[in-house]
Amino acid sequence: MNYNFQETPTLQTERLIIRDANLNDINSVFELRSSQEINKFVGTKRIESTKEAKNFIETCNALFQVKKRIFWLTEFNQKVIGSVVLHNINLDLNYAEIGYKLKPEYHQQGLMTEVLEKVIAFAEKSMKLKTLEAFTHKNNLASIALLKKLNFVLQTGRRCKTYDFNRIYKLDIK
Repeated sequence: MNYNFQETPTLQTERLIIRDANLNDINSVFELRSSQEINKFVGTKRIESTKEAKNFIETCNALFQVKKRIFWLTEFNQKVIGSVVLHNINLDLNYAEIGYKLKPEYHQQGLMTEVLEKVIAFAEKSMKLKTLEAFTHKNNLASIALLKKLNFVLQTGRRCKTYDFNRIYKLDIK
């Protein structure tokens, strides 16, 4: 593995910066994780205060220190528009789950495709991961289409233990 978990890498695409979240981002994290619209297909509890947003960032940082999570914010034109995370990282099994959020006004512009392509490339080349899984709501058609576009495959024989409405999509990285 080339990546050493010393600091969260900043990734860039043609239009986006994918960067570490820090305590200056409390309001952006609050907006992303409290919005009913952004989280309508997410089972986890929405946060209700900037204190909870701060705690979330601190939790992400603590999990990063033990090599279990990398949480990034996505910037477009110097504005935070979304997030992406590799979590439940298991370096022994070369595995992680991937999750993402994007403000609705930025949907259907190919931005999340750019983000995921860059993060998947990082996971493959720098972390040497072999398997990524995404858990998505069965009715989140845009997310399902995105995952299929990126060659994730529905795991028909598996069910999410936490949320019955989630479906598991798997990407085997070569």
